[in-house]
Amino acid sequence: MGRFLEYWKMAYFNIRMNKVRSFLTMLGIIIGISSVVGILSIGNGFSNYVSGSLNGMLGSNFALMSSGSVPIPTHVMDNLVDKYPYITGYTEDLSIDGTTLDRKKKEKQVMLSGGQPIKQTSVRAELIYGRFYDERDYEEALPVCIIDTYTSRQLFGKEDALGKIVKIDSHGREFSLKVIGIRKSDKQDDKPAKKENTGDEQEDNALIVVYQESALSIEVPTTVITEAFGLDRDSYYNYTVFVDEPAHITEMSNKGQRYVEAAMDKRGENAFYSFEVASLVGGISKVLGGITAFVMLVAALSLFVGGVGVMNIMLVSVTERTREIGIRKSLGARTSSIMWQFLIESGLISLTGGIIGMLLGYAFSGLVCLIIHLVDKAVNMTPDFNPILILGVALFSMAIGIVFGLYPAGKAAKMTPIDALRHR
Repeated sequence: MGRFLEYWKMAYFNIRMNKVRSFLTMLGIIIGISSVVGILSIGNGFSNYVSGSLNGMLGSNFALMSSGSVPIPTHVMDNLVDKYPYITGYTEDLSIDGTTLDRKKKEKQVMLSGGQPIKQTSVRAELIYGRFYDERDYEEALPVCIIDTYTSRQLFGKEDALGKIVKIDSHGREFSLKVIGIRKSDKQDDKPAKKENTGDEQEDNALIVVYQESALSIEVPTTVITEAFGLDRDSYYNYTVFVDEPAHITEMSNKGQRYVEAAMDKRGENAFYSFEVASLVGGISKVLGGITAFVMLVAALSLFVGGVGVMNIMLVSVTERTREIGIRKSLGARTSSIMWQFLIESGLISLTGGIIGMLLGYAFSGLVCLIIHLVDKAVNMTPDFNPILILGVALFSMAIGIVFGLYPAGKAAKMTPIDALRHR
């Protein structure tokens, strides 16, 4: 143990004696390690952010739909819920477009989305005013609605519009809805820059503003839509089925589709299909992981360049210290001792470069995440930097020095004392 400690001291002394040269040798390792660590941390952090955001938006549910041939009766869905304990409920998905007038009597496009009260569990936007529609609202088809703060500002000029009436004109049907709940929205009001124009240019700009506007979102009990349009409230083409936890989504999605096919006597006809929206998270994560791995592989090529630099400088070091090697061997130093001396020196150079590169890589990834957050406040991404990565980088950087230092160390160890002392 004392011998190896002496080798470390000698290696440290030789590195300090040639600071500039040692730093330039480390530079390739520093660039390679910092690139790998930075890209890996940013890639994993972005993947975690995307997965977390999608999981937060989607929840534990899957879509069960008819291909268009026949609708699915609600009593079949009720039986499905009773059959499988993992399924906690369902809501029909029924949407219809229409128009309304804002406070300035300007026509606005709206999208009415129908559902049952359980739908509230799948909507992650916070309800900041009022309440969500309940079973009574649903069963009695009471004309109530939920809007978000953006829609509220657009229609009424303020966020808290509880009790206000929204008049809807949809496909020749007119009806009114009372606002009973308002959600928080991150969407900002559109404020096009004012500009004096005339003629065709003015018309073009008006068209651009119109096309930039998206339909305002309004949530209602499904029965409000069916009542307004005289639709059957006992069968629908699209459903969202809720599961107790994400781990059961795939299983229940497959079993739910097969159950409906059997109940409707449509086996093998592709009349129904299920879609696990949450499965997109895994697919997106795999794609992001593949991209990160590819970019990291490209960045890792600089590690090879850095390793060649270590080998080159160690060969120079062997040449410069030939007489020292000769003196040590003439005094009884073993071949293995000479080899270990140079291996430890090359390993120490690479390890030091790896540690510096690791710190720079982490600082770079943190800076990139900060810049992204400053550009878009909604994106709160943090680099994924774990202890396993730290240990792996340290060992890998040292391994580079040892591997690329083998040849110079072997060359030094094989010298005979006479040849080494004759070297000038």
